[in-house]
Amino acid sequence: MDSTTAFFTIDPMISDRLVSVFDALSGGDWEKLIKEDDDLLIRLLNQGVENPEDREKIVWDDANLFFLSCVELTKSDQPYPLEAGLSKERFGRFPYGNGSGVTYLRNWIREPRRNPENFQKVSQLLSDLDTRLIDTSMSNGAGRLNMRGWLSSKDAKELRKLLVTKTWTPSAEEPLDGGCQDAAKHLVALLRAAEKRNCGVLLRVHN
Repeated sequence: MDSTTAFFTIDPMISDRLVSVFDALSGGDWEKLIKEDDDLLIRLLNQGVENPEDREKIVWDDANLFFLSCVELTKSDQPYPLEAGLSKERFGRFPYGNGSGVTYLRNWIREPRRNPENFQKVSQLLSDLDTRLIDTSMSNGAGRLNMRGWLSSKDAKELRKLLVTKTWTPSAEEPLDGGCQDAAKHLVALLRAAEKRNCGVLLRVHN
């Protein structure tokens, strides 16, 4: 239905691979990446890619190649989602705007009067999660794949810590009473689940 907002998920990603794959697909050396990452080579071969080192012969678009290269899989090559109880569903469709709790936080948190030094950092990490892939070749792909941004395991852990400390305050004008606190709570639950797995995270949209 036109009135139904998108559903958002936080997907677990192989943290050590995010930057290298992103850089390789942003004009870097794809062949060099494959030669230096045996696990990625094996993964792509298992996915049916005959010549993983030759980007021009891989029929996948950049979005699907980025996602399938970096997403965490089980030993049987199945998706390995994060588990965060009710927070997973509550985070998935936030009741305001485009349905994204991350976007809501970016729009409605403000610098606190006390200890404001970390506000810029929490804002930047939220922006990276919400927009890092926007306007790149990896944002949208076949199969309605729509990705907004990602964080390494280190950055995801830092964002989790910043969200639960006094590094921000809700705007007095926020449209939902307690909306920022609610959005932060559910995001923190997913980031904590990622921290337990020592993985990076990806913000993905399901329309």
